[in-house]
Parts: sequence; structure tokens; C-alpha cells
Amino acid sequence: MSETSGHAMGNLVEPVNRYIQDPMAKQIVGFLKNTPVTPNQVTYFSVLTGFVSGYAFSFASPVSMVLGGLLLEMTLVLDCVDGQLARAKGMASEWGRLIDGIAGYFAYLAVVVGLIKGFPEYEPVLKIIAGLIILRAISYDYCKQSLATLIMQGYDGMEREIESTRQKIKANMSWVLVLYFYYMQAQQLFFRGEWSFLRQAKSGDQGVQADLTLEQRKACYEKIKFLLLLWRWNGLDLPLFLLALFAILGIISTSLIPFAWVMTVQYLLTLIAHHYFVRRL
Repeated sequence: MSETSGHAMGNLVEPVNRYIQDPMAKQIVGFLKNTPVTPNQVTYFSVLTGFVSGYAFSFASPVSMVLGGLLLEMTLVLDCVDGQLARAKGMASEWGRLIDGIAGYFAYLAVVVGLIKGFPEYEPVLKIIAGLIILRAISYDYCKQSLATLIMQGYDGMEREIESTRQKIKANMSWVLVLYFYYMQAQQLFFRGEWSFLRQAKSGDQGVQADLTLEQRKACYEKIKFLLLLWRWNGLDLPLFLLALFAILGIISTSLIPFAWVMTVQYLLTLIAHHYFVRRL
């Protein structure tokens, strides 16, 4: 991998992951890699932890807020552990990656439901925050799949991932892969105004672009490196980490409304910047 590619991925790593979640996860992986524990088992445990976190939040007492915040942070750390453990044990698989992504949404949904139960007067703003978190997660995933792959490999990873998934479904029908396929279509629709169904199969090399050369990849990186820096503040983990922090500090009820406003403005400005920089490509 070239130095430019390394910078592209480094620019996309969420700061809260780089400095907090990932270092903690590495310590846990160092212990688990020589045990029979599997990455999927860690994923299931992280979901359970998220559900318990939501249950704690539903009581809205000072003690339960601290407990819920700590458990939410544990969920975020475990979400990093499963991927690292899969790589450490050589057990990485597409199925595990899909389960990890889907399971995380259920865990974080449980957290939001718990907060709504605990603070019913803030239900509308909590729903807005939940929607923003989902939008950020979908957008951040798209950015990594499309732009980072463009810089690292020289092609649009989103287009090839969609076609690869289509072929896998054709060879072996799976509802998880179908769900993943239409998840990517939702990303395509949001960012490119494009949508296709499974039955709309491509023929041959129709629409496949040639890979970029190393010099072209470097030129692309120079054009969008500021955009990559913007996107790293729009991932899934930062808002959830802040919710956990607000709960532990006992300021969650007073922080929700300004938090929703800041998230909204930040996300909209990033989208505007995204469309401006992508047009330059």
C-alpha cells in the first residue's frame, strides 16, 4: 500500500476510535486471541451489552445513568474487538462483517429506546438524534467504501461491491446478502441518485471503469484529503461516545437539544463539502 493510501485510511479513522476505543480493544484482543472465544461470540456479547445499557438508561436515575453510560462505552469497545479478533485469529469473513454491522444497529437502537423510556419528555429530540446517528453511519460507511477504495485501489469500491454481492446472491440466495445489497442501494440513492434492483443484472464489462494509475490516485487524494478529514468526524462512534459521556457526567437531559443541533449542522456542512469536492474528481 502506498504512503498516500495509508494517509487516506488514516484520515478516515474516527478520533474517538483511534485514541480511545481501539487501544482498549487491542488489550482485550491480546487476551482473547489465545482463547476459544470467536469474533461472532464477541459480536453477540456486544449486542447483549447494548441491550443491558438501554435497560439501565430506562430507569433515568443517577446510578443507572452512570451504569448505562459505562455499558454503552463497553459496547463501542467490543464493536472494535470483534473485527480485530477476527484478523488476529485469521477468522475474518464476509458473513461476520455483515453480522457485526447489523447487530450494532440493534444494540444502539436498544440504547435509544432505553433513553426514550427514561426521558419521555425528550422523545422527539432523541428520535432526531437516532435518525442522525443512522444517517451518519450509512454515510460514513459509503465514504469508506467508495472514496477510500478509490485512493487505495484505484476504483470505486461501492460499484464493485454491489456487483459482487449481486453475483453471490445469484449463486447462493441469502436474506442477509439481500439486505446488504439494498443497504448499499440506499447509499447509492442518497449520494448519487441511483437505484437498481437485483434483477437488473449487468452484462459483461458494461459500466466498469478502468482502474486509476498511481499518479491519478495521488491526484485524487490531493483533491479530497480535506473531505476525508471532515468525514472522520461524522462516523457512528463519536455521537454514541458523547451520549455515554453525558450520561456518566449526569448532564444528558440538558445536553440533548444542543447536541442534536450541533450534529445536524455538522452533518449538513459535511454533505455540502462532499458534493463540492466530489465534483472536482
